[in-house]
Amino acid sequence: MTKNNKYGHIRSFKDFENEKILLHYQIKLAEKKLEIKQLELKEYINPIRFFTSMFNEIYRPAFDLLRSVIMHFVEKHKEKINEEENKGK
Repeated sequence: MTKNNKYGHIRSFKDFENEKILLHYQIKLAEKKLEIKQLELKEYINPIRFFTSMFNEIYRPAFDLLRSVIMHFVEKHKEKINEEENKGK
């Protein structure tokens, strides 16, 4: 047999049958791994997950900024009311 023959270990029909079963299971394993990768990819590019990620990356900081501006305005308004109450006493 030649050096590059990867089936040189087959000497009988029993060895051939074992090799055939081994290759069958290797194919099944490769198919299952491919299915898992496909499911992982679908999970990764899921539109709901995508929009949630976009919200967290873009809109949440904008909402935080808006909230801080509103809180600053409310605090200024409270300070102004407190100053007016203190002047009245």
